[in-house]
Amino acid sequence: SYSMPITRIIVEGPDCSGKSTLVQKLKNELHWDAKSLHHKPKNQFSRYLKEYAFNENVIFERAHFSEEVYSTLWRAPPFTKQEKQILDEICRLETIIILACPDLEALKRRYIKRNYSQQIKLNELGKTRDLFIHILKDTPHILYTSKDSKELTNLIRKLCNSNEYNL
Repeated sequence: SYSMPITRIIVEGPDCSGKSTLVQKLKNELHWDAKSLHHKPKNQFSRYLKEYAFNENVIFERAHFSEEVYSTLWRAPPFTKQEKQILDEICRLETIIILACPDLEALKRRYIKRNYSQQIKLNELGKTRDLFIHILKDTPHILYTSKDSKELTNLIRKLCNSNEYNL
């Protein structure tokens, strides 16, 4: 059976969920580029379309799913229904999506430990966590709870050594 090679990994999830650590480890293991797709003011649909189309063998920290979550929280909706369907569909092809999503207590503990100010407020962590789960519910993804280094190591090993993903 023919399967497409994976050319993109998207790491999504709320703030303090372990995304950066996972992206760094994947980058080192796969020798792929990593790129952060945090919000930038411009047409969001064409921005993400370009990023997905012109980047190969790349790990994206955040993607259009984050745009949806944080727009729901703070801004106007970034995509029309059709635009969202197109971006979601692109991410079903040649892409592994990982949702970094620890429990709320872990998110709060990590948030409090950080010694820098963040755009998100402590009391918004639960809502963003719920929004990520909701927005990705119909999109195939790997759930990563980032509870310990063993889970991280196992996920990296599975991604790097597996024919299942065809990297």
